Amino acid sequence: MEAGTVDPGTDARGHEGTTFEASCYTDPLGIEHLTGSLAATIAHVGTHRFAGPVHLRATTKFGGVAPLLDLPHGGRTRIRASVNSVSAARFEGGTDPVAVRLAGLGALARAGYPVGLTIAPIMPIGDWQAEYGALLDAAAAELAGVPGLDLTVECITHRFTPTSKQVLEGWYPRTKLEMDPDARTRKFGKFGAVKYVYPSDAIRELRTWFDAALATRLPAARALYWT
Repeated sequence: MEAGTVDPGTDARGHEGTTFEASCYTDPLGIEHLTGSLAATIAHVGTHRFAGPVHLRATTKFGGVAPLLDLPHGGRTRIRASVNSVSAARFEGGTDPVAVRLAGLGALARAGYPVGLTIAPIMPIGDWQAEYGALLDAAAAELAGVPGLDLTVECITHRFTPTSKQVLEGWYPRTKLEMDPDARTRKFGKFGAVKYVYPSDAIRELRTWFDAALATRLPAARALYWT
């Protein structure tokens, strides 16, 4: 922090400071009743005197936020609910229902936390426009009336790699999740890894719809990125 190795230190982004991500490899809230780690980290980040601006982020598919509500978070932790449409959420076994996740997000927002929606992985399946519209309406209803609401939105379309496809089909050999390379566009990541994404026309349709729907249904939200 403040050493130029993590924080870019530029005029454009230097004010952002350093953000730590608490959910890169697992859902910390799903095991919080066993570890207490997320609460301890939130309290530390909220009260510690750092050399520069420091923030914490976490994403969850669970709604058990009660242990976090009274923590001295100092507004430095943003918790995002990972949510999806009815048709897509059926692939999220072992997680809380989306309504429970949204209720948890609302409780966090009313406790003064910055919050976010991670809509992922976006998939144009079922009556996707109606279903994602209902999702955004439910989020808006849950967050209505929150004073000083600080809400972000991240939109991530479904993609897969040859390895992830092999792993998922090994775990769930009868899965109905579409992972057909011939129906996708092949892209290469920053370090040459192959991934399969929706064709550009499908991406364009999805993004056009989401941009308009978010502006209409969640006008206070700040869109961070689309990918």
